[in-house]
Amino acid sequence: MNTNKLKKFAQEARRKLMEQVGARLALVLSTDSAALREKAEQLRKLQEAINSSSKAQVIDKVAYTWFNRLMALRFMDANDYQPIGLRVVTPKDGYTLPELLDEAKQGHIPDDLPVKKQHIYDLLDGKIPSTNPQNEAYKELLIGACNHLNKVFPFLFERIEDYTELLLPDDLISEFSFVQDMRDGMTTEDCQQVEIIGWLYQFYISELNEDLISSKKKYEKNELAPASQLFTPKWVVQYMVDNTLGQLWSEINPTTKILASLEFYIKPAYKDQLEPRKPKNIEEIKFFEPCVGSGHILSYAFDVFYKMYEEQGYNPTEIPELIITKNLFGVDIDQRAAQLAAFVLLMKGREKHRRFLRNVERSSIQPNIAYYQDFATDSKFSNASALGSLIRIEQNEMNSVQVDESSLFGGQQKELKRLYQLLGQRYDVVVTNPPYISSSRMEGSLKQYVEATYPDTKSDLFSTFVLRCLELCDEGGLTGYMTPFVWMFISSYEKLREIMIDQHFINNLIQLEYSGFDGATVPICTFTLRNKNLPNAKGSYIRLSDFKGAANQAPKTLEAIRNPQSNWFYTAYQKDFQRLPDCRLGYWLNETQITSIENDNSLEVLGNTRRGLQSGSSERFIRIWHETEINNFVFPSLSALNDTQYKKWVVLNSGGSFRRWYGNLNTVVNWYRRGEEIKSTGKAIIPSEHLYFQRAIVWNKIISGTLGFRIQEHGIIPGDASPAFFLNKGDNLTFILGFLNSKVINPLLALFAPTLNAQVGDVKKIPIKDSDSSEIEDLVNSSIDISTQEWSIWETSWNFQKNELTRINAQDIEESYDLYEQYWKNKFFQLHQNEEELNRQFIEIYGLQDELTPDVPLEDITILKEETSIKNGQLVFHADEVFAQFVSYAVGCLFGRYSLDKEGLILANQGETLEDYLQKIQNSNSKFQTINDLSFVPDDDNIIPVLDDEWFEDDIVGRFYEFLKVSFGKENFDKNLAFVEDCLGKDIRKYFMKDFYTDHIRRYKKRPIYWMFSSPKGSFNVLIYMHRYTPDTLNKILNGYLREYKEKLQTHQEHLDHLMVTGSSTEQARASKQKDKLKLVLLELQEYERDVLYPLATERIAIDLDDGVLVNYNKFGKAIKPVPGLNDKKTKDKVRKFDWIDVEEIR
Repeated sequence: MNTNKLKKFAQEARRKLMEQVGARLALVLSTDSAALREKAEQLRKLQEAINSSSKAQVIDKVAYTWFNRLMALRFMDANDYQPIGLRVVTPKDGYTLPELLDEAKQGHIPDDLPVKKQHIYDLLDGKIPSTNPQNEAYKELLIGACNHLNKVFPFLFERIEDYTELLLPDDLISEFSFVQDMRDGMTTEDCQQVEIIGWLYQFYISELNEDLISSKKKYEKNELAPASQLFTPKWVVQYMVDNTLGQLWSEINPTTKILASLEFYIKPAYKDQLEPRKPKNIEEIKFFEPCVGSGHILSYAFDVFYKMYEEQGYNPTEIPELIITKNLFGVDIDQRAAQLAAFVLLMKGREKHRRFLRNVERSSIQPNIAYYQDFATDSKFSNASALGSLIRIEQNEMNSVQVDESSLFGGQQKELKRLYQLLGQRYDVVVTNPPYISSSRMEGSLKQYVEATYPDTKSDLFSTFVLRCLELCDEGGLTGYMTPFVWMFISSYEKLREIMIDQHFINNLIQLEYSGFDGATVPICTFTLRNKNLPNAKGSYIRLSDFKGAANQAPKTLEAIRNPQSNWFYTAYQKDFQRLPDCRLGYWLNETQITSIENDNSLEVLGNTRRGLQSGSSERFIRIWHETEINNFVFPSLSALNDTQYKKWVVLNSGGSFRRWYGNLNTVVNWYRRGEEIKSTGKAIIPSEHLYFQRAIVWNKIISGTLGFRIQEHGIIPGDASPAFFLNKGDNLTFILGFLNSKVINPLLALFAPTLNAQVGDVKKIPIKDSDSSEIEDLVNSSIDISTQEWSIWETSWNFQKNELTRINAQDIEESYDLYEQYWKNKFFQLHQNEEELNRQFIEIYGLQDELTPDVPLEDITILKEETSIKNGQLVFHADEVFAQFVSYAVGCLFGRYSLDKEGLILANQGETLEDYLQKIQNSNSKFQTINDLSFVPDDDNIIPVLDDEWFEDDIVGRFYEFLKVSFGKENFDKNLAFVEDCLGKDIRKYFMKDFYTDHIRRYKKRPIYWMFSSPKGSFNVLIYMHRYTPDTLNKILNGYLREYKEKLQTHQEHLDHLMVTGSSTEQARASKQKDKLKLVLLELQEYERDVLYPLATERIAIDLDDGVLVNYNKFGKAIKPVPGLNDKKTKDKVRKFDWIDVEEIR
């Protein structure tokens, strides 16, 4: 079943139906016709519905009603289940019209169908005038079929005598009709699985579900259902039912053979701990789904019950009715879902017994499925549509509702009595996928009820339902769940864990990998509980954390079930969880690890784990370091705090990608005079300021997989995205860093920091053994050194000195590249060797030789991530990336940011000139007396054209050629250029025209330092370096480049005119084509000058580097190259809301 295709179909069907029903409603309300006057009662009810809700709600209700009906009809058609024996919405094979209509055209309408046959025949024969007789006839047949099915499915096919008939879309039989859409969207193959009903319902409301979840608001009562609908994966359903109903049956009937057919059944490790279960008649076993949804769980439970009945020798024709009426029970707050659940069960019955639907029609057999509605006169159920199955009904209250059949309210009384009975009786098995709604999203009445009635689990609905299901379950019964796995670890669920451990028994549990369930935005687990404690028994646990993706979860679960010796299958005494902090479920920990947690010092004993700085306005106070002036930048050092008295920008550790040892240092924060401006706003959160600028260990708060710990040297402020650990005393920070980056930490992190957020409160609890090893410290220092060196070879590091290829400087650039590869390959594998040796030592210290190996996958080494990848176990360098870095460095030298004559930054302050450049070079080497003494002279006017040919002397390609000759010798220029272009995969001009700026934007994280001024279609482009920008720069671009370029093109146009007169026929044709193209280019440049560049140039725009690229780039309107996420409309609108800039300057 292609669920992606189903999702697209369901979403499009909803939009189309809503549109068509809306159009029909508008027509009905605005038309006065004889036909409509005949339906005055339906019109009255329609108006009442609109008045009591809204037009939008009426449209929504009618649209989903028809979607559900058509979905049911199509499913029955595809499986030949229709009670009337004809397909209602589907043609016979080889035909195009629905079979029901086709048969009517042949003069055959089933007698069971409640329609006016003669009227339909007259329509089809043309005796009754109609603009579309077939469509009109089919509409009556379709409504008749739905009304007939009311006898079998009264919950889904209410008699259509209300306004839903009025609002049925007009087009029913064309190739564009939504009936045709249903046929196309629900293939016959897909309809062989009844799960399609649940998938389609979830997908039908998925856009509403996504909108509600992303809104972050409290859910209204009518939003609770769509916000919490989540279709449970089939394998999870199988697991939950196999290990509850299947387990129960194996205890009632120890000789059962059906366990072999229950694929996800986990043989319990505690069999000898169980007391014999009292015999029980199969017809008395009750299975309850308190959040039934569309019936996926009950559908599979039906299959298991069927096997149980077969094993007991029941007549196959009797089994479906027995299961549906005696064994399965369900209820939901969503009427639509409950209707589909009941339909699904009847389809299961029909699947097993050909005449089942006939029996249903004769005997009024109906599933034990209900939905919650509010009953104003009943105190328990006055808010039932919000509270649902959380309403507590004692067993002695089950029959407290009296039904007066003759009363006007008899029907309501019957529904209320049904709800009392469903919640008042106790069940052998309760299984559910409960709603995942936190207390912060609950509407008022629901939140108040949960807090008052379930105080131990008030933080979330799913945890409340865990306890509620246990209340609904008989003592010794079994419950099954699929929930977020946070309850296993987070402190707010400690009381739930205590209740589970003290009063119940975790039969088994499967912890899915983070991305293990496509439908959820939270990490998931599924588990079963016994409603009775087994204090000396072991539960079974499967941990899928190492197997990424939804596709791996079921196969790896089965692998573990079949081979309990696999290293992701565990057994554990749940009483051992009481030895762990907050009773966390560390089922994978062995005795050695548990003892370490009990006895060893935690990090919080050795030092302080602290949150980092929150500025209160990152756009105002935080920059990437390269946006700022280097003279206003506080380099990390012991004196950094003092430097803030006269310098503004201090390094801020703000997270980043997964990286160990050192790095992720890109951002700076305005900490002038110890944060004077930040503090003045009153919005910043500044915890533990006294620890700022000290040496520490930091990590990323947001985890993308593995947690990496890094050293933070003196002179840096930890940011909120990078919490920090500061040692109280001593100098063993490197030992602690080695421990935190070893494999020994992984089982502990899984316990203390199990979510995507590694908070300080989690990390500080990690225990660490007291040990002293100079060898470990040497390995850690070596790893820090390698990572620091590697971080500094990128020009996006402030410690960057020069490009690696020019540093090595072999005879030619190819040899430099080969030496570069070898040098960094050695560094990479030295780091790999260090990490494996650290693992080996810490595994020995912790005595975990039987649990862990020291091996480190090459993919987990966190240097050279841009330049390399691992393929077939080999480190592979990407020459295109290495040479993109080389070209970027060359452009930096063209602008004077870097120099071939001096390492590090040269021009990196606002408004600096070539005179400043020369002065800085002279300061390091007095041999450079004049600008002409330099090995390579930067561009004099800070404007470098990037065009399709060498139209200017300072053309970027020509200047790059010059740079290559100077850096690697004139004698090998052709060879070197060929190698560069081969590595880039294109010639250098094409690279500059198509790729360079895109690469620069990516490399500098959408905060570029080289800006491209570009005409709308890119016919004219020049680069400037923002640090050298002055208010005259645009005038220089206008007069020195754009106008001169236009003149050159016009001269070329004259040459083409001459060729068109004097050239050969081939030359004339080519010239004519070029001239046509040139005309368009000149028109583009003329408009760019007149409408864009000239007006801006006259304004002499000033920029302030302290404002950052986001503000400064947006001062140039359409003159500058558009960059998504930098100067697109959405970002520009955001910048205009900054209250600390002059928004009039944003163009």
